[in-house]
Amino acid sequence: MPFATRADLLARSNARRLFQLAVPADMRMPPDDALRVAVEEGDLSGYTDAERATLSAALSAIDTALTDADALLLSYGIPQTVQTTLLARLASTVALYNLQGAERMTKEVQTAYDGVMKTLTAHAAGQVNLIPAASTDPVRIDDVAFIESAPSRYGRRNLNEAGE
Repeated sequence: MPFATRADLLARSNARRLFQLAVPADMRMPPDDALRVAVEEGDLSGYTDAERATLSAALSAIDTALTDADALLLSYGIPQTVQTTLLARLASTVALYNLQGAERMTKEVQTAYDGVMKTLTAHAAGQVNLIPAASTDPVRIDDVAFIESAPSRYGRRNLNEAGE
């Protein structure tokens, strides 16, 4: 199961922007609502053959970007079975970066991608854990804090010692 889906990617972007990134440059742009219908696997019979071909090419580009994003997350030691909204966001950011391409790169997309890479690097180094604990995982005992202090000052005593 992928970390992010087409719908996740669409939710973190907008249809027009996603279309501009995913539709091959040599194909005519279909109507704005067509990608949303295609992502939701709706009925495309109302569109021309050329528009359906363009939608197919765009969906293929989106699927490739999502697959590449999944491979990146897997390479940082995140199991494929883990599904969280954070991982969906990370995978979507990487997929948008992949779709953006070097010639159309913006500072915002580059900054977001760099943040994802820092997070994944911190996970791989053990500084951050992106894998949520399972309900069957044992409770950690070594995370208990013990607080000690110096003996009381100025003759204060514990009520239990005084017998009161």
